[in-house]
Amino acid sequence: MGVNLSTVVGKNILDLEEKGWFKPSVTRKVLEEKRKISIVQQNRFGRKILAVGNPIFNKKRQLERIVIASRDITEVSELKSELQRAKSLTQKYKEEIDELRNHQVVAVNEVIYRSEAMAQVMEQVKRIALVESTVILYGESGVGKELIANAIHNSSARREKPFVKINCGAIPENLLESELFGYEKGAFSGASLQGKKGLFELAHEGTLFLDEIAEMPINLQVKLLRALQEREILKVGGTRPIPVDVRIIAATNKNLEEMVQRGQFREDLYYRLHVIPLYIPALRERIEDVEPLVYAFLEKFNKKFSTRKFFSEDAIEMLNAYHWPGNVRQLQNVIERAMVISPGNLITANELTSILSRRGEKDQSPVQVNRIIPLKEAVELTESQLIQLALAKYKTITKVAEVLEVSQPTLSRRFQKISRNRKQETKP
Repeated sequence: MGVNLSTVVGKNILDLEEKGWFKPSVTRKVLEEKRKISIVQQNRFGRKILAVGNPIFNKKRQLERIVIASRDITEVSELKSELQRAKSLTQKYKEEIDELRNHQVVAVNEVIYRSEAMAQVMEQVKRIALVESTVILYGESGVGKELIANAIHNSSARREKPFVKINCGAIPENLLESELFGYEKGAFSGASLQGKKGLFELAHEGTLFLDEIAEMPINLQVKLLRALQEREILKVGGTRPIPVDVRIIAATNKNLEEMVQRGQFREDLYYRLHVIPLYIPALRERIEDVEPLVYAFLEKFNKKFSTRKFFSEDAIEMLNAYHWPGNVRQLQNVIERAMVISPGNLITANELTSILSRRGEKDQSPVQVNRIIPLKEAVELTESQLIQLALAKYKTITKVAEVLEVSQPTLSRRFQKISRNRKQETKP
C-alpha cells in the first residue's frame, strides 16, 4: 500500500478506505457477505492490488477475524491491457477485411471491383466471352487490360485452351515476326535447326493477347491482317500456309483512330481489330475500387512477407484521394513499398506522404498555367492541384475540407467532377 506498517497498526481499515488509501475494501465485503472474497483494488498511487479476504469463524460460527492476502498486479494488468489492445487491433483488421469482402466487393477472374464503372465493364466481358469476335481493349497503362483479356478468355468456350500473350512493344522489330509466326529451319543465320513454332501456333484453339498493338511495325501489320482475314499464317522462310484457329484480343493505351489519320497505323487492320472495342476506365475514374484493391494487395503481401500489417484510417483516406496516374499497377507498387519500409504493423499517412509525393513537387507552385486556356478549365485544374497539395500536407479528407473551407460532401463532388472530365479527355 506504500505506507509504514507501524503507522496503521490499530487503525480501522474502513476508515483508511474512506480516506482514499485504497478502494474498494475487501474487509468490508467479507463482513457483508461472510465468505471468501477476491477483488482488484486500486491504491492511492494508482497501482492495482489483487486482494483475497479469507473469513475465520469460531466454534459458534461467528466471524472472528479476516486474513487478507494482497499482491501487486499492476504490471500484469498493464500487460493484459496491451494484449487486449493488440487483439482489438487484429480483430478490427479482420473485420475490415471481412466487411470489404462482403460489402459489394466483387472478384471475377482476379478482377476486384466495387464501382459501377467496372461492373459495366465486367457485364460486357460476360457478353463478349460468348462470341468469337476480335476485341480491342483501350485504357491507360496500368489499368489492368491483361486481367480483362484473361477474364474474357476464362469465361469463354476456349477456357481450357492456351492463353498466350505478347507485348508488341517489348520485342525488337527484327524478332517480333519470328515470335508471332515462327520460322522454318535454316530460315536465317542463327536459327534453330529444328525451326520454331510461333505464338499463333502455340495459341491454336485458344486466345492470343496482343498487348501494345500500336507499337507493331507497319510491315508486320500486313502479315497480321492476313492472319486475321485468312485464319492462316506463313512462317519466316516458309512456303506453306498453316491454318490456325485463334481468337485475337488486342490492347493499347493510344488512340488508334488518330494514328490511322497520321499514317502510323493501317486503316484496314484498325477496322479488323476494332470489331468490339472495350474501354477500361482509369483508377481515378472509379475511386470506389481503391479501397477493396488496397485490402486485396494488403492480404497478398502480408501472406508473401509473413506479416500482419494494416493501414490507419487517415492512410486509407489518403489513398482514396490520390489521383493515381499509374493506375492499379502504381497502387500495387505503393502498397508493397509501404509494407516494406514501415517499421511497425500500422502504416500511417505520414509514411505514405514520402512515397506518393513526386520529386521536386515541394518546389513547384500548386497551380501551373503554361498556356491560355478557358477560365472554367483553369478553375478545375486549380481545384485538382490545390486539393492534392492540401492532402499531402494534412493527410485526411476531414482536415483538407476544413483547411479549404468546404464541406466533405462538396470536396467529394469536386473529386467526382474532376474524374469525369479526365475520363472524357482520355477516352479514345
